[in-house]
Amino acid sequence: MTLLVTGFNGKVGYEVAQKLKAKQIPMKCAVRNVERAREQHGSEFDFVALDFSKPVTFTKALEGVNGIFLMYPPGDRIEFEAFLSQAKRKGVSHIVYLSVKDVQFMPFIHHFKNEKLIKKAGVPYTFLRAGYFMQNLNDFLYKELKERKRIFVPAGKGRTSFVDARDIAEVAAIALSSPAEHRNKNYVITGNEALDFYEVVRIMSEVIGRKIEYSNPSVKEFKNYMTSLISDENFINVVVGIHIPTKLGLAKGIKDDFEKVTGRKPTNIREFIEDYQEVWL
Repeated sequence: MTLLVTGFNGKVGYEVAQKLKAKQIPMKCAVRNVERAREQHGSEFDFVALDFSKPVTFTKALEGVNGIFLMYPPGDRIEFEAFLSQAKRKGVSHIVYLSVKDVQFMPFIHHFKNEKLIKKAGVPYTFLRAGYFMQNLNDFLYKELKERKRIFVPAGKGRTSFVDARDIAEVAAIALSSPAEHRNKNYVITGNEALDFYEVVRIMSEVIGRKIEYSNPSVKEFKNYMTSLISDENFINVVVGIHIPTKLGLAKGIKDDFEKVTGRKPTNIREFIEDYQEVWL
């Protein structure tokens, strides 16, 4: 069995590769720039070029592959359906696709369409419908936390079921290594607590020993501030879109799928902050 891990440079893909490596399962890690990946990681992983906007890269990436950890990449002219067709022809027998929590109620997002395309392709699948990543705290929320000691997103007082990307990767690795047991299953992967950002900053303040605040801006305040810093309007709108469900009270649902698959409780936010506290100091 050889697996293909896409999204290696993202939050979850890298963690999936780490979990599979620990299981000693043969894999290829798909990246756009193989040379850059080798410069960063040396010979730790086997890299292969894959660009979802360039079907010419599909054949080599899929050669000898039985299963795929699949993430929908950012970018224009993504040939996702063509990739799935090629995977089917190449004999891929299982796809673990990273989707989002409550995707079945959001026909306007690409994950909704992509789940349908995977089913249409006829390749057995496992859909991981993930909640809000804890890793957002050391990703796009990092700059404000590091420089201004605050979380600045328009999420109101809503609660969200934070989930550690490492936990998502653990479920992905289990599904990829035992595909028959997880064939055509949908798993909603969340933490086991729903917190608002006031609670998150309280925990962060306790753990790192510095006062962190949650500014709770309006959408207008957030956009005006972010526009003064960066010109990427699409990114700003994506961040707003991520937090509107939380503000509306739609992101607080908790599921126990993680525990059912792994046999253990998911990582909680305090554990995550303790693991990464040096990042924000």
